[in-house]
Parts: sequence; structure tokens; C-alpha cells
Amino acid sequence: MRTLLLLLLFIYEARSHAVSTPNFVLLMADDLGIGDPGCYGNKTLRTPNIDRLARGGVKLTQHLAASPLCTPSRAAFMTGRYPIRSGMASRSQVGVFVFSASSGGLPHRKWHLGTSCHNRTDLCHHPLSHGFDYFHGLPVTNLRDCKPGEGSVFTRALRLLVFLPLQVIAITLLTLAVLRCLGLVQVPPCIFFCLFFLAALVLGGLLCFLHYFRPLNCFLMRNRDITQQPMSYDNLTQRLTADAAQFIQ
Repeated sequence: MRTLLLLLLFIYEARSHAVSTPNFVLLMADDLGIGDPGCYGNKTLRTPNIDRLARGGVKLTQHLAASPLCTPSRAAFMTGRYPIRSGMASRSQVGVFVFSASSGGLPHRKWHLGTSCHNRTDLCHHPLSHGFDYFHGLPVTNLRDCKPGEGSVFTRALRLLVFLPLQVIAITLLTLAVLRCLGLVQVPPCIFFCLFFLAALVLGGLLCFLHYFRPLNCFLMRNRDITQQPMSYDNLTQRLTADAAQFIQ
């Protein structure tokens, strides 16, 4: 009987002093190379907080990323699967979400990666629709085009879809004009009008793209609300860091 009482007392004490479930904080940084933090040998950049985490924990020296691009690498990070198994693969060299109107995303049984499904307001792939309690950040890829004066990731596409057609149109116009002036070919005026109109359409498309890309694709969201459109990079890192720290606290 005494043994049974001692056993019951031990069980009660063990339950009353049960260890609380620990919290895990996972940090994934885009565009951060292994040689950037000081704990991995960088002598130029100062990363004291990361270095302190490395000294107080475990520093891994052998690792592989599932992809060199942000969208498929996040897909692997969220699911533990190769990106291609979640549909996060592309036959082109893009392979990331660059437009807010993109309809792709992870399967519904997986965590967030994407924004919308059928229209830009359904937000079916929003983080809050896939198990997250809070979201503050960019819903799509952080592109150089979002920051004025930093260049564009669409340079090759613009060269192929805009500048090359304009060059062809200009050479065609010049050739037809010379042949007509020499009297070698009778070119109807409507041909010149069509070529000029085609060039105007190409230039108009370029101007619309340059004017509307930032407002439509570069914005910040807090949960399901847009908080800044177009997004400003002024103190952006500090703002997001302070919000993340407040959420953790």
C-alpha cells in the first residue's frame, strides 16, 4: 500500500512539473550566402547577432539548398520535399512568382506559397489560409524592379519582346522608304501606317509595363490587408524586424 501511495505521489509530482513545449523559430534569409556572416569567416560585414547564435548553439558547415531561386527553395523549406514534387518547377529560367496576379501556389494540403487561385481577391494561397497566425511582408518575389534605380530582372525579356521587334520594324521602314524613293518598289502608304502603328503599340506596352509594374506587384501586406502600395524600401528591414520581434515576444 505504501508503495502504491509513493507511486501515485510520484506521478502527481511529475505531471505538475511537466516540461513546457518549447518554441522553435525558423529563419530563412534570401540572398544570404554562407560567406556573408562573420561566424563563417567574413571579415568585412558585421553580423554580431548571428555570430552570437552560432557561438551559443550548433553551426552547420555542410548543407544543400533545394534550388538557387526563392520560390522553389521556400517550397522545399516548407514541405520537406523537392520543389518539383510540389509543382514548384519551371521550364523557363524564371521559376519564381514575379507578378501578384500569378495563380500558382502550393497544394492546399501544404503551407503557404503563393497568393491567389482564381482571382486576385480570393487569397486562397495566403499564409493565413494555410496555417499561419500572422503575416507581414511581400506576397511575391522581392525584385530589383521594385526599387527605383536598381535595374530590372526583365532586361532579357524586354530585349527580346520590345527592342528586337522595334529594330526589325525600324529596318523594315527604312528599307521600304529607300526602295520607294528609288522607284524600285511601289509601297502603299497603309503599309507605313501599319508599321508605325505596330511600333506605337510596342512602345505603349513598354510604357504601361514600366508605369504599372511597381504599383501592381510591389506592395506590403499585414495579414490580408495591403499596408503600403507601392512599397517603400526606407527602413524596410528595420520595420519588418521590429514587427517580427514584437510577434515573438
